Amino acid sequence: MTGAAFLAVLHPAGRPEADVPATPPPGLELRFENPLLTVYADAAMPTTALGANGLALGSVFRKGAAAPVERLDGAAPATLANSLIDRCWGDYVALIADPTGAAVHIVRAPSGGVHAYRARRGPVAWLASDIALLRHIGAVRAAIHWTFVAHHLAFAHLHTGDTGIADVDEVMPGSGAIERGTRCDRINLWSPWHFAPSGDRLSFDDSARTVRTAVLQSVEALVAPSDSLALELSGGLDSSIVAAALAATGRHAVAINLSTPGPEGDERLYARAVAARCGMTLVEKLVDGDIDLTASAALAPRPGMLAMLRLADRQFATIGEEHEVTGFINGTGGDCVFCSLGTVAPAVDRLHAEGVGLGLLHSIGDVAEVHQADLWKVAGLTFGKRRRHRPSPIWRRNGHFLNGDRLPDEPVDHPWLVEPDDALGGTRAHIQAILASYAHLDGYGRQQVARSIFPLLSQPVVEACVAIPSWLWVAGGRDRAVARAAFRGLLPDLTLDRRTKGGMEAFCARTFALNRDRFKPFLLDGLLAAAGLLDIAAIEACLDRPFANRDTLFYHLLPIADTEAWARGVVAAASDPVPAMARQR
Repeated sequence: MTGAAFLAVLHPAGRPEADVPATPPPGLELRFENPLLTVYADAAMPTTALGANGLALGSVFRKGAAAPVERLDGAAPATLANSLIDRCWGDYVALIADPTGAAVHIVRAPSGGVHAYRARRGPVAWLASDIALLRHIGAVRAAIHWTFVAHHLAFAHLHTGDTGIADVDEVMPGSGAIERGTRCDRINLWSPWHFAPSGDRLSFDDSARTVRTAVLQSVEALVAPSDSLALELSGGLDSSIVAAALAATGRHAVAINLSTPGPEGDERLYARAVAARCGMTLVEKLVDGDIDLTASAALAPRPGMLAMLRLADRQFATIGEEHEVTGFINGTGGDCVFCSLGTVAPAVDRLHAEGVGLGLLHSIGDVAEVHQADLWKVAGLTFGKRRRHRPSPIWRRNGHFLNGDRLPDEPVDHPWLVEPDDALGGTRAHIQAILASYAHLDGYGRQQVARSIFPLLSQPVVEACVAIPSWLWVAGGRDRAVARAAFRGLLPDLTLDRRTKGGMEAFCARTFALNRDRFKPFLLDGLLAAAGLLDIAAIEACLDRPFANRDTLFYHLLPIADTEAWARGVVAAASDPVPAMARQR
C-alpha cells in the first residue's frame, strides 16, 4: 500500500460492533465515523469533506482547474454525487451517509485511480482499496470465482465489476452504489458516450488546443510540485507527451528507458531526444534474461500485469527505490485515448456523418496513408460499410485454445457499452479501446514502491478526446494526429514526425520459446484445464509443433498462462493462515 489505502465499513441498518475493527488495520487510521459509516485510511490519503455526512478519499479538483477542492456541500447525497461527477474530477472514492434514508452512497471517479472492492455479510458491507485489507479483517476468503474466469478468457480486456475472487465485486469507474442494509442499488453516473461527437464538431486546431489543455491540466493537478517521479519513457509518442507536460508544468521526474535486445526494442534514440528537450535525467537499462511465465502470481482480484513484463517491472521498482520516487508516471492508455484505430472506421464515420464529398475523400486518403494501404481498397471497404449496424456480441469473443462450450456467449453488461442509436463505429471502437486499457493498470510490483499515475486516462483527457471525431485523429495521414499537433513545439520533431514504432515481438517470441517445455504440464495439468475451460488438444498440438518467431499464434496462449498463474496464486493464498484480526472476531 502506497498512500492510497482505505477500508470502509458500511452499516446503514445500524452499527454492529462485531463488524467494525476494534483497532484500525495496520497503516491506517480512523478518518470518519458516524452511525452509518466508519472509514479508515492511510495518513497520506487526501480527503474532501462532502457536507456533514461524507468524504471523498483521494484527489478532487474543480472541472477546468488543477487546484484541489477542500469541501463540497449539497442538500442530499444524490446532489453531492452528481456534483462530484459534473463539477469535479480526480482520483477518488466518495462515501456519503444518508441518515434520513438509512443508506450510504458510493461514488467512484471515472478515472478509476483509487479502487473500490466490495464484500458483504448480511446488512454490513465493506469497501476497500485493496483486497488484502478485506482479507485482513476476515471479510473475504481466497476462493476462485470461476464464472468470472470463463468470462475473462472469452472476452479479453473487458473490465467489469466482477472479480475473480468469490463474493468480491468492484464499484466501477464512473459508477456508484447505494447501500441500504441488505440491498445494494447500482447506478451509472458517467459514460464516455456523454461526450461523443454530435451536432457541431470541433475543428482540428480547436481539438488540438483542447487536448493540450486537458493533458497539461491533468499532469499539473495529479503531480504535486514536491513529488519526485519516475517517468516510464519508452520513446514513443504517448510517454513523450507526458514528459512534455511534466516539463511544461514544472514537475520533477527522472526518465527511465528500458530496451530489449534487438533493434525493434531499442528506442533510446527517441527517449534521449525527449529527455534532452524536457531537461530530464535519463536512466537506460537493458531488459534481458529468462522469465518464468509459469510462476504463480500474487493474490489479486483479477489477472493483472502480463508475466512477460516481470523483468521490466522489477527494473522500474529497483530504479524507483534508488531514486526514492513518490510515484511512477507513464503514458498508459495513450494509444487508446488518442484513438489509434487499425481499421477504416474513421472514413466510415465521416461517410455516415457527412455523406459523400471532398471531406470523405480526404479521410479515405488519410486512412490509406496511415496504414500504407491501397487507396482503392480503403475506399471499397469504406463504402462496403455504408450500412450502420451494432456488432453482436458488442465485444469480440475469443475462442483460441478454449473450450467454447464452457464459455459465455455474450459479455456481461457494462454501462460504457450502452450506446445511442446513431452511434458511429469509430467512436464505438474508440470508447471500447479506452475501456480495455483499464484491464492493464494493476498487478505491478513497482506499485508497492510508489503509486502509479496515469494522466492520459484522467477524466479531462478522456472527455476531451472522445469529443473529437475519429477522422480528425488520422488527419494528414498520421495516426494520433490531434495529439501530435497538440504538442508541436514542446517535443522534438524527431518524435512527432516518426512513422515507426518500437515493439517487443522478438523478445516475446524468445521468452515463449524458453517457456515451451514449462507450458505443457503447467497448462495441460493446471486449474483451468481441470475446470474444463481449455481446448487441450489444440494446446498440445501448438506446443508440440516446431516454433518460428513469425508464428504469432502463441500470443493467444499467453493470457491463458497468465490466468493460470493468477489462479494458482489464489489457491496458494487460500492456504495462508487466517490473519490475527480475523481470528479475534
